Amino acid sequence: MLHFNEIGQSRTRKEVLAYLSLMEASASHPLADAIVKGAKNEGATIPKHLQVKNHTLLPGEGVTGTIDGKKVYVGNKRLFDRLGLYQELPTEEASKTNEWAAAGGTIGFISIEGEGIVGAYCVADKIRKETKAVISELKKKGINIKMLTGDLNQAALGVAKQIGLDEDNVQSECLPEDKLVAIQELVDEHKQQKTCCRAHKVMMVGDGVNDAPALALANISVAMGDGSSLALDTSDITLMGSDLNKLLYIINMGPKVSKRIHKNSARDLTVCPFSKVDCVVLS
Repeated sequence: MLHFNEIGQSRTRKEVLAYLSLMEASASHPLADAIVKGAKNEGATIPKHLQVKNHTLLPGEGVTGTIDGKKVYVGNKRLFDRLGLYQELPTEEASKTNEWAAAGGTIGFISIEGEGIVGAYCVADKIRKETKAVISELKKKGINIKMLTGDLNQAALGVAKQIGLDEDNVQSECLPEDKLVAIQELVDEHKQQKTCCRAHKVMMVGDGVNDAPALALANISVAMGDGSSLALDTSDITLMGSDLNKLLYIINMGPKVSKRIHKNSARDLTVCPFSKVDCVVLS
């Protein structure tokens, strides 16, 4: 679901939505589709003469490009802080975006060169009904659950509360390099903890471009089927769809597969063959 506020008088609501849709249509993050569909539902159409030039990903911040000769930015608060534009946001608009964040939404803005921030949006990604139950089952197995997200702290804690995740296990406002460092620390920490001659395993679950470096570093990486192509290419396992019960299924299946491989092996293995997950990181 897309919530959107136009800001200022330089553009109409539909004009800003058209620019936002044009920028996001070329983006590769999972929420881009929700933004494009939301703009379309409001009747915002992209004029045929408009096109994006030099569309560029800004890791951990958003995207930029040139439309009709003007530089356009779309992204999070960190991006507009860096550009020096967020400080110019009207107080009432800043308060509204804080309310959206508190409700667990992903907040973003769009600016047009010479016009400043012309729109603010919130993509309220509906939490899947099975999420809380899956996390509860993983906890019962003794698996540590953590969340790494680029969202604002308010939004991240709002989601964590709904899915039964402790605040101490949430790391928000992460850049790609922050996720990479966090996964490296977890891998190193769990490597030192051995049970039955087996190093503990860290699994990361992600779906965006910003998740790809950390996915590559985790012991086991899982991408959601509707995620970005880079996440799919990087991961060890791809879930066909977004049902998190499939994550629980593969975690339960892992030891059984390892046991079968061991039974069918003629070699005398000197280490425990069971691949057990000890930590799952959601991004």
